[in-house]
Amino acid sequence: MSYTVMARKRRPQAFETVVAQSHVTTTLQNAIRLGRVAQSYLFSGPRGTGKTTTARLLAMALNCEQGPTAEPCGECASCVAIRQGNSMDVLEIDGASNRGIDEIRQLREEVGYAASQGKRKVYIIDEVHMLTTEAFNALLKTLEEPPAHVVFVFATTEAHKVPETILSRCQRYNFRRIPPVAIVEELKMAVDEEGVTAEESALFLIARKADGGMRDALSLLDQVIAFSDADITEDAIQSLLGLIPRDVYFDLTQAIVDRDGARALEIVDELAREGSDLGEFVAGLMAHFRHLLVACAAGDLTDENLPEADRVQYAEVAAQFKEADLVRMLNAVSELETQIGRVTEPRFWLELTVMKLVQMTSSVDLQVLIGRLEQLERGLKSQGTATGTRRPLSSPRPAPNWKATSSGPDTRVKGEREKLPPPTTASKSSPPQQRDNGRPVAEQPREEIPPVPDVSSEEPPDFSVIKNKWEQLVQAVKNERMSLGTFLAEGRPQSMDGRHLVVAFQKNLEFHANQVRRGRAQVEEVARGVFGGTVTISCEVVYEDNKEQIVEEKSAEEDERVQMVMQVFSGEVIR
Repeated sequence: MSYTVMARKRRPQAFETVVAQSHVTTTLQNAIRLGRVAQSYLFSGPRGTGKTTTARLLAMALNCEQGPTAEPCGECASCVAIRQGNSMDVLEIDGASNRGIDEIRQLREEVGYAASQGKRKVYIIDEVHMLTTEAFNALLKTLEEPPAHVVFVFATTEAHKVPETILSRCQRYNFRRIPPVAIVEELKMAVDEEGVTAEESALFLIARKADGGMRDALSLLDQVIAFSDADITEDAIQSLLGLIPRDVYFDLTQAIVDRDGARALEIVDELAREGSDLGEFVAGLMAHFRHLLVACAAGDLTDENLPEADRVQYAEVAAQFKEADLVRMLNAVSELETQIGRVTEPRFWLELTVMKLVQMTSSVDLQVLIGRLEQLERGLKSQGTATGTRRPLSSPRPAPNWKATSSGPDTRVKGEREKLPPPTTASKSSPPQQRDNGRPVAEQPREEIPPVPDVSSEEPPDFSVIKNKWEQLVQAVKNERMSLGTFLAEGRPQSMDGRHLVVAFQKNLEFHANQVRRGRAQVEEVARGVFGGTVTISCEVVYEDNKEQIVEEKSAEEDERVQMVMQVFSGEVIR
């Protein structure tokens, strides 16, 4: 007697045994109980999910000698004939090989005849999307008004190729991919019946390879049993199916964490020498980083498609990453996945991407970088003030056109002295400061801070003068502090009330206004020299669109602040 493959041997013989498709089987059973069976059905979904099997069960339920019944007996002559494929009342047609208009015309002639043995004639057309347009058109009238004893069941993996005129005449049921956990449970029962022992992690590998198809999983199990005899192990499945061990992905992740490019390239070399499919490795790497991202965002990987040990390991590794970094890595791998099948040197592109992942620095928010830049500027300016010299951040800039005032000395000195760190009290045992030649250096005396001038007798600057010299003020602030001047350049003087100047920013520049508010004291200090009088400054954000004042926003690469941050911190723009 010939061997019956496991996929056929374990084909469901009742609605209750169809795995993970209860939304379909329950509806069909209720329709049979209520006498609301439609004249045509369309079953769509991935391969191996039970479409044809459910169509046969529907035919058995309608033609069972005890029915129509929602629970066919499976033992009467009609049920046995349908299960064996010998029933004259249930015709299974392959749409790929019977796709022409002649076959549909013959079908139209046959539907008029009554069922020979059962109560209904059931036509099951598999891969119905393969029919020609002419064949679909010839079927329309029969499908819309078939004889009372005829039921059509169409099955397809590509429902989008079926014409809308056909879809509108059918009740459509979408079959879902079977979850790996459900596949593993079915495989456990299968190996128990076959008298074979199997590791749970090995069955998970089969379920992952099956990609949601029970038929694929059972076929792989048949193959694995023949390969490993009576003991199915994870190593045996990886060797037979050419699967990439999950440990390889974790080793590569550790190399990325350690920024060990040599180890990362060694992993790629091992895969190439073993003859592994690099495209499959990249697809697995995508899933690997996806698991890490979910674990990082949720704190725990609740994905039930993995063994418990793998879920714990993913949670531990994900704690070493930030979500933003994992998103960048996932984007890099996804770009590689779209190219790996089209390039002539897939190993080169894989190595290039792996090195990008190793060298990919941790992402930092732009506002944090700007804060660091401001702190660096303050430190450099403090050093320049302490030594009596100024150290510019970039190329020398022209000195601002300062105006002398009769109210007192330039108050810039006060602002510079305020930025100096407080003096520290040296202990008696502290050694004197030394130069490079070893000679002690005398402690520099601190200069007295000049008193704040009395501005009560000053005339406030005219608003027209402020508007005319606004660009001069912006340039002067940039000379003092580039980032603050760049933010100030986005604002415009709006109104003047005595000595109080209101600077307006557009609604999409609220961040710029906040930065100017933080540096208001320095802006007011520079404005005194430019405008020839003391002013106080406040910032307001205008939320009403003014088409005359709205300026087209620059791209990130053209923004002066972004360029400055990229230059100082060797950063990159992430989209």
